[in-house]
Amino acid sequence: MIPSPADAAPAKCATSVNGLPVPRSWRAVPFSLNQVDLAPSVFTEKRDRILAYARAYPADRIVANFRAAAGLDTLGAQPPGGWDDATGNLRGHYSGHFLSMLAQAWAGTGEAVFKEKLDHIVTALKQCQDAWATQVGLPGTPPPPATWTGGGLELSGDGQYVGLPDATIDGLTAATIVIRLRIDELRTWSRAFDFGVGPAVNMFLTIHDGTGPRFAITTSGSGGEQRIPVATALPVGEPVTLAVTLDGQVGTLYVNGVAAGTNPAMTLTPADLGAPKNNWIGRSQYGDAGLKAVVDEFHLFDRALSAEELATATGNLAWYRFDETSGTTVADSSGRGWDAAVVTGAGGPPGPSHAGFLAAYPETQFIQLEQYVTYPAIWAPYYTCHKIMRGLLDAHTLGGNATALTVARGMGEWVHSRLSRLPREQLDRMWSLYIAGEYGGMNEVMADLATLTGDRTFLTTAGYFDNTKLLADCAADTDTLDGKHANQHIPQFLGYLRMFEQGASRDYRAAAANFYEMVVGHRTYVHGGTGQGEVFRKRDVIAGSIVTSTNAETCAAYNMLKVARNLFALTPDARFFDYYERTLVNQILGSRRDADSTTDPLVTYMLPVGPGVRRGYGNIGTCCGGTGLENHTKYQDAVWFRSPDNGTLHVNLYIASTLRWAERGVTVTLAGDYPRSPSATLTITGRARFDLRLRVPSWARTDFTIKINGKAQRVRVTESGYVSLHRDWRTGDRVEVTFPFRLHVEQTIDDPSLQALLYGPLTLVAKSAATDYLQISADPTTAVPGPRPLTFTLGDVLFEPLLLGDNAVHHTYFRRT
Repeated sequence: MIPSPADAAPAKCATSVNGLPVPRSWRAVPFSLNQVDLAPSVFTEKRDRILAYARAYPADRIVANFRAAAGLDTLGAQPPGGWDDATGNLRGHYSGHFLSMLAQAWAGTGEAVFKEKLDHIVTALKQCQDAWATQVGLPGTPPPPATWTGGGLELSGDGQYVGLPDATIDGLTAATIVIRLRIDELRTWSRAFDFGVGPAVNMFLTIHDGTGPRFAITTSGSGGEQRIPVATALPVGEPVTLAVTLDGQVGTLYVNGVAAGTNPAMTLTPADLGAPKNNWIGRSQYGDAGLKAVVDEFHLFDRALSAEELATATGNLAWYRFDETSGTTVADSSGRGWDAAVVTGAGGPPGPSHAGFLAAYPETQFIQLEQYVTYPAIWAPYYTCHKIMRGLLDAHTLGGNATALTVARGMGEWVHSRLSRLPREQLDRMWSLYIAGEYGGMNEVMADLATLTGDRTFLTTAGYFDNTKLLADCAADTDTLDGKHANQHIPQFLGYLRMFEQGASRDYRAAAANFYEMVVGHRTYVHGGTGQGEVFRKRDVIAGSIVTSTNAETCAAYNMLKVARNLFALTPDARFFDYYERTLVNQILGSRRDADSTTDPLVTYMLPVGPGVRRGYGNIGTCCGGTGLENHTKYQDAVWFRSPDNGTLHVNLYIASTLRWAERGVTVTLAGDYPRSPSATLTITGRARFDLRLRVPSWARTDFTIKINGKAQRVRVTESGYVSLHRDWRTGDRVEVTFPFRLHVEQTIDDPSLQALLYGPLTLVAKSAATDYLQISADPTTAVPGPRPLTFTLGDVLFEPLLLGDNAVHHTYFRRT
């Protein structure tokens, strides 16, 4: 889709924002972070808690994994942990987010501590990149290949295991799992299989617990395990068949077709594990010894088989025969095509294939992706690459660090060297892989790199990340989002916009605009979030996608806000900020707990909307822990926009702040306590003639009022959703804006009886320990003020704003009877 340079020259820009040139296609331009100062409000309260974490967190921990991978001294620092621990397949991503947070904090506050940490980390990353460069061309020790015996897969017990697809056991309330193997070494706690999300939530079968095999399932760690133990040790060097059946309250563990242990008091099922992504044969969630055995067959059923059936039945959900002779793919013979992948171990640390490589692990994952190795054997290597490059570019553009651009450029050259040799068909297959092929916004950073360096080779590199089929569907306005991983795809569309702005095809812009409508208009909850279990569900299915605790990943909201902001820059229409406001003041503000911590960011992974749910906070080292660092350090980046000729000033959000508009020689101060107060006052310092455009929120169209220097003005809302005030402005001019909050109800698209209550822009949630939808017969808009500001009561039900960051049980939707 990228035209030749002769067809589309780079956009020429006379000005910049946040260190990047303003694209010629923009009709509205945001101000740089350092041109806007936030005044005290709920936004600064949330921001300051993250800034306290940023000040306290040791910089050397952020680079520990990079130093270890490059063979440098870690200076005794431990890595962040979580997904960014010393062995995780996503390590390094959190460091990129941390860089972006520091850059934003420095630009927004000017505090020296943020700049000092930023420069320290960039210097360390450059040292790591230089260390990798000395190893370019060295073959290293390749990972040991998978050993196929002709009648099974031989697992070495040294980092080798089999990764099954994500949804392998999702939703199962009854199941049978059968595995046939020959144990070569009876290692205590070694796993035949282990499915879960970590040691606290999983189900596993160990071949030896010190006495014999044991099956266990838990949602609360080892202390909450429901177990089926067997008191006799399994044989070594002989074929053995192990089977577990789960049927209602009865769980049975079979050894060679004989029931060897049972538990008649089981209450947990695989469905209680949620949507586990670590579905492994031969690997433990706890980090126990690997399985040293030959695996011959594996079967998964969606029912409990009888003892007689175990010998001959073949799995209807998954059936792996392990009769391959080479490679790392294990074919699924069940008919569902759910192939598994063999992880063949890390091997020795191979040198990078090209100068410029930088990661917190060797190049292995990138090589395996080109071989179509699936998740969880590998875990989104280009996603991690994007986070690091984005953090470096932010360190350069926001933090003024020239070395950061040098490091990012080297990484870009390394990426180009890997991908430029691959055919389009191979790239398409790579990017279609669930999670393994997730690449974040690699096309975005490559387009930005082309802008900052003037090297259009990087724009070509951005095109290598085209997700061809989905891109074409969205460009044609064909909705094929159902079942796709939300945050795997959202940032791709921000990248398409960046590419369009650099002269690439208009199809990129059309695809992004249509994608935005598919999500915002048809897949968004009342608080602005999207997705169930990280996945887009069917168009216009809102009520039907609400579950207990897996809605609205915070990363998805983070990226959708970026897309909305960029679309507004191209087409200044208030509807983009109706969505932006809803998501910002509800999901984003509500994603940070109202508590202080200098050791934990205290941000959410998901912000669920089901009945009787709680928010979980924490998330050090996770994807949402990373975007959570950024969410709360850039609130001022969407309040004010100007026209490219500096003749118009847009006010999109009424966040208390001061704008220094140097091009016009004026300062505009916006005072108020939005969104906790339904009014704001703008005061002008300086003199200039310009068009002041005030966004009229969709929820305040009938009540929006304006006074200039105390005199009421006639409100005329433009087609784009603004009130336009064009005049000569002078020092002391005051514009008073009121946008009264009123209670109103929003119904779900697919079930009008399922409703949510809002007060102006604020989503109100009912505080109740009930686990089913609350039944409300009275008109919700007749609720009366509650015991605290912005709270309401309806009968005995208390409603509070979602932005209050607590972990109390709440209901976002209720049933209107």
